[in-house]
Amino acid sequence: MIAERHARTSPPKALERSMTNGHGARLVKAARLAELLQAVGYAVWQAAEFEDSLAHVVVIRLRKARGVGETRGAEILAKAQRRTMGHLLRELKDAGVLEAELERRATWLVDERNWLIHHAKRENRGALNNGSGYETLLARLARLGEEASDLNVTMVRELEEFIVSSGVDRAQIDEDAKRLQQEWGYE
Repeated sequence: MIAERHARTSPPKALERSMTNGHGARLVKAARLAELLQAVGYAVWQAAEFEDSLAHVVVIRLRKARGVGETRGAEILAKAQRRTMGHLLRELKDAGVLEAELERRATWLVDERNWLIHHAKRENRGALNNGSGYETLLARLARLGEEASDLNVTMVRELEEFIVSSGVDRAQIDEDAKRLQQEWGYE
């Protein structure tokens, strides 16, 4: 689990032994930077996955897209995907589509994603040199990434249930999912 990987409280032992000279300290910073950038990348990627799921929910739940055909449907989705996570969430909130807990969690995620993109770097200057500040930042990034991933799973499940309740055969959904997994190289 990503959160466990980022729960480290000290540098790797090999680096710790070489910290008696300036080279060792640079190695520790380099290792911390690599770990930090991995955590940032994971958080951004998972938030982007959730944003894409929000766009799908907007199209399927709020747009008149059923029966428009694959080409027109792709155009409608592409237009929704150009909107920001915050705008997509606002539209879903205004339509009353989301359950209260899901809405609360999604709002938290939008706020955290906005913090990461617009404020985290500025607010955490020197984190690589500050053990507790570094660990606090890693923990926050891990929480953001995990929550985005969990929310995405929840959102996709709810969307699938909505689609099935609208009359689409679950076997067709499974077939389409399998095809996409193959296209994306997961199988």
